[in-house]
Amino acid sequence: MKAYQLKVQIKDSHPPIWRRIIVPSGITFKELAEILNVTMGWIGYHLHSFEFFRLGISVGMKSDEWKFFEDMGRETLDEEKIVIDTLLERTSTFTYVYDFGDDWEHKVTVEEILEDYEYSYAKVLKYKGETPYEDCGGIDGYYEMLDILEHPKHPEYRHIKDWTEESFQSEYDLDEVNEALRQLKYDVADVTLKEILTEYSKTDLIDIAKIHQLSGYSKYKKAELAEFLEKELLSKEVMCRYFRFLNEDEIQLLESKDVPCKVSFMDVKYQYLLMGGYAGVYANWEDSVFCLPEEVKVAYRKNCTDNWKKECQEEKNFLMYFNVAAEFYGICPMRKVVELYKRDTGIEKDEFSAMAFLKDVPEGKKYFVLQGSEIVLSLYKVKNEYKRLLREQQGQDFYIPSKEEVECLGRKGYLPFGKNMQQLKTFFLKEGKEEPEDAEILCRSIQFIIRVGQTMEEVLDLLENVCLEYYEIMEDNELRGKLLQRIAAVWKETNTVVRRGNKDEKYMEEGNDKIILFPGKKY
Repeated sequence: MKAYQLKVQIKDSHPPIWRRIIVPSGITFKELAEILNVTMGWIGYHLHSFEFFRLGISVGMKSDEWKFFEDMGRETLDEEKIVIDTLLERTSTFTYVYDFGDDWEHKVTVEEILEDYEYSYAKVLKYKGETPYEDCGGIDGYYEMLDILEHPKHPEYRHIKDWTEESFQSEYDLDEVNEALRQLKYDVADVTLKEILTEYSKTDLIDIAKIHQLSGYSKYKKAELAEFLEKELLSKEVMCRYFRFLNEDEIQLLESKDVPCKVSFMDVKYQYLLMGGYAGVYANWEDSVFCLPEEVKVAYRKNCTDNWKKECQEEKNFLMYFNVAAEFYGICPMRKVVELYKRDTGIEKDEFSAMAFLKDVPEGKKYFVLQGSEIVLSLYKVKNEYKRLLREQQGQDFYIPSKEEVECLGRKGYLPFGKNMQQLKTFFLKEGKEEPEDAEILCRSIQFIIRVGQTMEEVLDLLENVCLEYYEIMEDNELRGKLLQRIAAVWKETNTVVRRGNKDEKYMEEGNDKIILFPGKKY
């Protein structure tokens, strides 16, 4: 990408205090000010401005404080709106002023315009001299202070020494400064795939190579491995194989123009792109910025054709039937899934091709493991759990879910609401004083707790934490009874659906050694 090589020197410093730095094009002057402050070693809490004397232009902070210092004889531009390219292309030198009290003036020389800079962040190439102390009175005050520190008998020596020891100033560390500059990621839309890969450790890069089933990577050093992966990840073969299992959010991102996008630290909807090495996340104190390089989007448009997208959708739909069957049954012969898929789509598959397909699906996309010709829900892959479930299901008929149930569970993550669930939702609306959306989320959460085999205690813990009127309901014997009966009915209904139609009555501890036996009788 395009960049500028600058030499930044504090005026009137002897010997000269300077830094040689490369800054990416396309940033604003506000961002340049932050870069220069980090580069020079300034803390950055003072006012600043850029002076282009030859052009008769000032660029500064548009605030009440700045207006006070504004030079009415020159045109003043807002640093947040002006991109550095517009002025750095027109002059070879300008002045950066930091701290209008101490008046630190920096002569900035545009030494070179680079067309092929490989990073999107600034980098210090070389430096000379330590950063002066902040609030010391400018360059003259700084030298006066240094002179006093060389004469222990000076009457101000003890005061100046104590002051400097308590200041924020520290020895200039080039590596530390460059790491801080690397964290100042502003226009992450320009982040390259190579840049993202370079930030991984060699171990992480090897893991990415393994995810993509690549070979021949063991001979490379870290930098070479990053270059190798950059080429492979953009190839049609690797991209089309890996992108088969992207989720809808990731596909939408690839096809949109909205890059970068801000995401929370806990957001996992782009996790598959991150795992594959195609994207990166850069963080500051407030949020994290998800970065998808433009070259990845370009390669996606080139490699992933409409026919490919159609095939991918069919494969995702086929996988959905296996995931749903695993949750419905816990343990299920593969032939049952194939039959169910043919019933709803009319597409015929054989067990051998299905098994080959499933072995190629990434582990993170499957809710089950393969065990011979059976699929086993991951929760039951432990030997004892597997045997226990087999005993529970012995002699039970397979529950045959409707197409609506398969699609609702597979695409939305919950079973369609039946009569009992609707009654529970109505209870939360009326007695719990919940909003419609919150009442539905509560019902879905309870259904999920039942589906994954947890207990009534987990349901009550959930309600205690999120239900607005929980304590009032539990203190009213009549309302408490209604709530528990409705949960019991939902529990039986859900178990009937997800455990091969098993209609055995279940029981749960309700507290104080009381037992609720479905469908809700107390003993």
